[in-house]
Amino acid sequence: MKIQCDFCQNTYEDYLEKCPSCGAPNPSHHDGDKQPRTIEELKKWYEDRQLPPPETTRFFIGVDYKEPRAFGIYKNDNNEFVVYKNKADGSRVIRYQGKDETYAVDELFQKLKDEIVHQKARSTSRGRQTKSDNRLKQIRSIIYMIFALAFIAIFVFESVSGKRHNGYYNYEDVVYYNDAGNWYYFDDDDDDWYTAAAPAQYDPNNTDPYFMGRSYEDVDWESTDQDLNENSDESLRTVPDVTDSSAYRDDHSSDSDSDSDYDWDSGSDSWDSDDSDWDSDW
Repeated sequence: MKIQCDFCQNTYEDYLEKCPSCGAPNPSHHDGDKQPRTIEELKKWYEDRQLPPPETTRFFIGVDYKEPRAFGIYKNDNNEFVVYKNKADGSRVIRYQGKDETYAVDELFQKLKDEIVHQKARSTSRGRQTKSDNRLKQIRSIIYMIFALAFIAIFVFESVSGKRHNGYYNYEDVVYYNDAGNWYYFDDDDDDWYTAAAPAQYDPNNTDPYFMGRSYEDVDWESTDQDLNENSDESLRTVPDVTDSSAYRDDHSSDSDSDSDYDWDSGSDSWDSDDSDWDSDW
């Protein structure tokens, strides 16, 4: 599927990590130090949440499952990663097929999280129904689902919009890093990163002249402005990865806490895969 770049308005395939025209990051590629990026990491995330077995949840990680009613990801004989959904009638929809394992894993990861929220909401709603009459049960269920869906919509919107402009920037030969609106700058004298206010020149609608790259590996440090790369003595300037700094790590030390929202309690939660939408394409 084609998407439009927010920076240069070029259109490109949504599976690409960044715009091939200007290098701006693809907002559909999600961030997060704790987010699984490989099939094995996704398996571990699944196990750490203590989710029911795949036969119950219908999420098959690393398996080309052929039966109806299944979500899954696997690596085929051509070394391509395939994300699929087997619908109720047994037909298969391919959500993604390609070489980008991080993107493929993220596609199934986001679907799995959505389904956990749905199942928790359904389970909670069912528990409440036993304590009220039929009319009250229906009202509570509808209200709960509305709030749950609204929460998901707000979370997804803020996550995507907030991270759209993540990356390294060069403002007047000072290196900055934007992390969903939280800014850091590199201090040459101390040779370290510190928190900062947004640069005065920063305009989310016009970041292309200053944007260097989304991740440390994306930045071509040797080809950037000469003043940015050389110290006063003309020695090559070295800028370390912001994610290795204490300022960044202190701000992200509790990132994994949000994963607890998806922990499964077999004592109070129940998974009913029949309640999933098996007729849609995803």
